[in-house]
Amino acid sequence: MFWQKIRSGVMLVLSAIACPCHLPISLPLTLALLAGTPAAVWITQNVGWVYGGMTILFVVSLAFGLRWMGQANAAREVCEQRPAHSIKMPSIQTAPKE
Repeated sequence: MFWQKIRSGVMLVLSAIACPCHLPISLPLTLALLAGTPAAVWITQNVGWVYGGMTILFVVSLAFGLRWMGQANAAREVCEQRPAHSIKMPSIQTAPKE
C-alpha cells in the first residue's frame, strides 16, 4: 500500500510536468538550460514530436497515477456496520427518589 501511494504520486507529478498546457513555458526554459548541447539542437528541430510525445506521456502517466491512487484507497480495510438490532445498549438505572 505504501509503494502504491509513492508510485501514484510519482506518476501524478510526472503528468503535471508533462502537461501540454505547461509546455509553452517549460520547453523554452528547458532549452535555455540545455543551450549548446546536442539535446537542445534535436529538441528545436523536432518541436512537434516533443509536443506529441509529452502529450502522450501526460495522458498515460495521469491514467496510471489515478488508477494506482484508486487501488491504494480501495486496499484500505473497511469496517462494516452491524445492524442496529444487534447492538445492545446498557441499561441505565436510576436511584429511587425519596
